[in-house]
Amino acid sequence: MLHSFTVVFGQVLSLFIMIAVGFGMYKAKRITDAGAAQMTDLLLYAVTPCVVMNAFNRPFDPETAAAIAVFAGVSAFFLILCIFIGTLIYRGGDDNSRTVLRFASVFSNCGFMGIPLAGAVCGEMGTLYASVFVVLFNLIQWTYGVAMISGEKLSLRKVIINPCVLGLMAGLPVFLLSLRVPSPVENAVSMLAALNSPLAMIVIGTHLAKADIGSALRDFRCYTASALRLIILPCVIMPAVIALPWLDNDQTLTLAVMFGAPVAASCALFATKFRRDSGLASRLVAMSTLFSMGTLPVLVAAVKAIIGSR
Repeated sequence: MLHSFTVVFGQVLSLFIMIAVGFGMYKAKRITDAGAAQMTDLLLYAVTPCVVMNAFNRPFDPETAAAIAVFAGVSAFFLILCIFIGTLIYRGGDDNSRTVLRFASVFSNCGFMGIPLAGAVCGEMGTLYASVFVVLFNLIQWTYGVAMISGEKLSLRKVIINPCVLGLMAGLPVFLLSLRVPSPVENAVSMLAALNSPLAMIVIGTHLAKADIGSALRDFRCYTASALRLIILPCVIMPAVIALPWLDNDQTLTLAVMFGAPVAASCALFATKFRRDSGLASRLVAMSTLFSMGTLPVLVAAVKAIIGSR
């Protein structure tokens, strides 16, 4: 258990060192708001699709395909469970704050933080399963999530043109048909995918630098919402995940990372875009990200110790 914690903590610490670089660069005015926004666009619209495509750039294997299908079904079930739990817990208060709190309880930072950490913990298969999770996550985020926080109707167009879905549409045929991707294309996609970890952490660092940490420390909602996101939901979900006989260790650990990640950075972006309580959203992202430095290693190490003893 202690060894697992030390290993995972070291991996998380590496990510936080990169976050500190983004934080320091923003504070030193070497990265501006416009620059942070442009890096976010680069991540969303170029790097993330390449991560998905790169994960599926492998020869077809029936066992892997079946494992992906099972993993996708389990992930979808527990994501929907998070929606019900968040809806039950956050029923009162003003509409602007309530929608932000519900969004924060359902959507974790599984793309920017989850994929790098799953890859560090589980290697190549962790990245593959994390990419599958992120595609499902984005389908729900761009349907239920946007409809909830905006008050607008669901938009099929927003789902179809989502960067992760486009990456899946490009990568899945390569896997299913065992297509050979030309070397220049394969190398370009691989190198762009490699930007995900450092660039995502730097972007998160700029968000933390912009957040009012003092205000967050005085906001009791940040503590309760962070506890829900980082402790309560994983403690509800992971025992059930561990008990499932269909999941292997890599799938189980990947789900621990995905569900144990802090509040999604998109919470602050969507709250600003749709004129919700953007201050609360930024505080939730900042506080949960800081707290996750302690909770994520404990969660992943605990799960690793449990499944290792089976």
